Amino acid sequence: MTTVAKYQILFWLCLTGTVFLSLMPVVGGEQLFELQDKVGHSSIYAALFFLCASAYGRRYSLALLALVLAAFGLTMEIAQSMTSYRQGDHWDMLANLSGILAVWAVMAWRRKQHD
Repeated sequence: MTTVAKYQILFWLCLTGTVFLSLMPVVGGEQLFELQDKVGHSSIYAALFFLCASAYGRRYSLALLALVLAAFGLTMEIAQSMTSYRQGDHWDMLANLSGILAVWAVMAWRRKQHD
């Protein structure tokens, strides 16, 4: 199995897991530090963007992949707001975007270094 195929499998598994975790009720909302939730959002979307770009970055531009993943994040926030046990949060969306943009910047810089 090629590396790209492995990244594709990992990406879809993580994306599916993100959907389930985003829509499940929150159990035990205690946090270790104040912005733990936002760090979690940023980290998850950074990992998703890394996997997405590694899986599909040769076929599609990083900008398009970032836009699609940001739209997915917005969809998850809207879906959460439609449940009775979760709520959408614009700060969560900003955290999602920060993870995407951080990895996009590093990947774009690395591509320029290799050209």
